Amino acid sequence: MQNFLTQHPIESHVQQLITLITKFSTPKKHVPLKQQLSADEIIARLELALNANSPATIQINDSLLSEDVSNLFGYIYQNNRGQILVQSPQTHQMTSILPGTIRHLSIL
Repeated sequence: MQNFLTQHPIESHVQQLITLITKFSTPKKHVPLKQQLSADEIIARLELALNANSPATIQINDSLLSEDVSNLFGYIYQNNRGQILVQSPQTHQMTSILPGTIRHLSIL
């Protein structure tokens, strides 16, 4: 029992309340919304981005039920299973995105 308590300290209700208040009071990054493109325009731009050797900026919805968005910048690839991947030029990290969440795509 002592090992469990030392590995999992019990938080008081006051500490939980303080962390909850700080989570809600911290400002969130606001990304300006770009114009929502039609499906045909997104497909055409994705084809151009896949064939071009230049980085692109993709604005995606964070979820299907909200207007919160994120911007991804990098090179766009597609693997054998059809997944769309964005590779960051700085970190070379690959991020998989769902095609249905793409809001705007601009090629540099």
